[in-house]
Amino acid sequence: MTGVSRLDDPMPDSPSQTTPIPPVDGVLTMFYYNDLQAAADWYHRVLGFEKILIAEGLVLFRIHEGSQLALVGKGYGSQQPLAGTNKGAILSIQTRALQQWHERIASHEAEGIGHELHRGGNGRTVEFKVRDPEGYTIEFFEWVE
Repeated sequence: MTGVSRLDDPMPDSPSQTTPIPPVDGVLTMFYYNDLQAAADWYHRVLGFEKILIAEGLVLFRIHEGSQLALVGKGYGSQQPLAGTNKGAILSIQTRALQQWHERIASHEAEGIGHELHRGGNGRTVEFKVRDPEGYTIEFFEWVE
């Protein structure tokens, strides 16, 4: 693609070319819910994510080694749940098993899932999206070579 850098190529004049960054051990995304139990049940039942911590106002899931999703109940944490589907954030999951994920989620008749995979990211991805019980978008995608 003309004018586009590959993801594994460093950007010209990026600070990482001259100064290495400290190690990162993982990434944690936090979503906030009015009904924490319903959301936690959905992520476990529909997506099959593994619960690794349950505490008052918090359910933590492992998505992948070093990647976790924290569901936080209303009145806990530093943020509050937002109404509607424009949350200002989505959970985007890169996978080579895109068709299997689509079939799994479609079998649960989850809201927002289309019948087919489609091109996204200006033609750079194949993807589909689904909504959780309170409107957060979860995107599953694969880069197009």
